[in-house]
Amino acid sequence: MKKWNSIRKGSKKLKEKVKDFFGDEYGGNLVEYALLIGLALFIFFIIVGVMTTLLDWPLDLANNFLEGFGA
Repeated sequence: MKKWNSIRKGSKKLKEKVKDFFGDEYGGNLVEYALLIGLALFIFFIIVGVMTTLLDWPLDLANNFLEGFGA
C-alpha cells in the first residue's frame, strides 16, 4: 500500500511539473522553437529532394541521348 501511495505522489508531481512547464512562457517558447525547427527541416528536405531530382533529370537525358539516334 505504501508503494502505491508513493507512485500516486510521484505521478501527481510529474503532472504538476508538466503542467507548469507548458503553462510557463519559457516552456511555450521551447515548444514553439521545436516546431519551427521541425518545419524548417521539413522544408529543407523538400527543397533538397526537388534539387536532386532536377540534377538527376539532365544526367538521365544525357545518358539516353545517343539512344535516340539508334546508337
